[in-house]
Amino acid sequence: MRIVKVIHLLKDLLHRRTIVCLLFLSVVLFSFPLPGRTVSDPAPAHSPKIEKTLIVGVTPIPPFAIKNKDGQWHGITWAIWHLAAKRLGWSYEMIEMPLDRIIPALQSGEIDVAATANGITAGRVEKVDFTVPYLITSFGIATAKVRQFDAWMDILKNIISIGFLKIALTLLAVLILISFLFWILERRRVPKEKRVGIIKGVGNSILLTAETMTTVGYGENVPVTALGRMVAIIWMFIAITMLASLTAGVASSLTLLQFHKNKYELADLYHLKVGCLAPPSRSALYLKNHHIKYQPFNTVRASLRALVEAKLDAVVYDFPTLEYLVHKEYRDELSVTSEMFHPQFFALPLPPDSPLRRPLNLAMLEVMKTPIWKQILISYLGRDITPGLDAGSID
Repeated sequence: MRIVKVIHLLKDLLHRRTIVCLLFLSVVLFSFPLPGRTVSDPAPAHSPKIEKTLIVGVTPIPPFAIKNKDGQWHGITWAIWHLAAKRLGWSYEMIEMPLDRIIPALQSGEIDVAATANGITAGRVEKVDFTVPYLITSFGIATAKVRQFDAWMDILKNIISIGFLKIALTLLAVLILISFLFWILERRRVPKEKRVGIIKGVGNSILLTAETMTTVGYGENVPVTALGRMVAIIWMFIAITMLASLTAGVASSLTLLQFHKNKYELADLYHLKVGCLAPPSRSALYLKNHHIKYQPFNTVRASLRALVEAKLDAVVYDFPTLEYLVHKEYRDELSVTSEMFHPQFFALPLPPDSPLRRPLNLAMLEVMKTPIWKQILISYLGRDITPGLDAGSID
C-alpha cells in the first residue's frame, strides 16, 4: 500500500511540474512577436475635450495679427492658431488687447492663449509657457531711401566739407611752391626783354607746374636748366601720387556715404537717431542692453512715419513687421536692410502648465508641414524664412 501511495504522489508531482512548465513556456512564447505578427501601436494621444470656448488674446501687429475693417482677423500668427485649432476641433473667441497686457492676462487666466507677435525670451519663459516656434527670424533696420536729388546734395556737402577744402588748399599751396621754385631756377634763362616780376613770373610757372602734375604738356612750357628738368621729373612723380591719393580719398568717402545711407549696420546705430517700439518690446530691450540710445514710439507705424519725415535715421524692429509695412505703405520712401541680427523665435504663449500645450504643439507641427503654410509665409513676407519641412496636406 505504501508503494502505491508513493507512486500516486510521484504522478501528482510530475503533473504539477508539467503544468508549471507549460505555463512558463506559454508566457515566454507570447511575450515575443512571432513572424508575420506585428505589435499594435499605442493609441494616439487625443486632444483634451474642451467644453468651453477658448479666449484668445490678440494685439494688431502686422503681419502677425491684422484686423480688417469688417472686424475679421488674418496674419501669420492668427493663421497658425486658426489652422491648429481647426484640426483639434476647438472653438475660440478673439479679444483685442494691448501687447503689454498679454502676459499678465495669461498669468491671471483671463485668456487661454495669445495669437500675436510674441517672441520667446528668458523673462517671458519665467512667467508663461510657449508652444513650439512657428517662425524663426531676426531684427531688421528700416532706413530712408536716397533720392537722386538728395544724393547729389550729399555729394556737394561732402565736397565743400572742411576736410576736402584742407586737402585742396594744401595741393594749391604745393602747386604755388613748386611754381616759385621753377621761376627761381628758370628766370635767368629768359631774355632780358621778356623778364617779368615775381608775381607774373610765378603765375607763368603755374602753367608748367599744372601741366607736369596732370601729365599734359603742350611743348611750349618746358624747363631749360638741368636743375629745372630734375625738379620737373621729381614733381611729376609727387604730383601723380598726390592726385591718386586725393581721388581715392574723395571716391572712398562718397562711396561710404552712399553705402551707409542705404545699408546701416549694427555698429552704425550708436551714431544715429534710432526709433523703436516702446518698452516692453524686445527691440527696446535689445537697444538698451547694447547702450544704444533710442526714441520710443507707441506703434511701429508711428516710428516709420517719423523716419519718412526725416526725424529719425533708422528704425529697429522685427524684420517681418518692417518688411510687411514698408512693402505695403512706404515702398517708395523706405527700405529694409537685408542684414538681420539677433535671431529670435516666435511661438504662441500659454498659461503656465496649460493642458492645451501638448495637443497644440502636435497640431502646429502638422500645419507647418503643409504647402498652405509656406504659401502663407510667402504672401506676408515675400519668402519662406522658416526651416524646410516635409510637405503634406490639410484635411
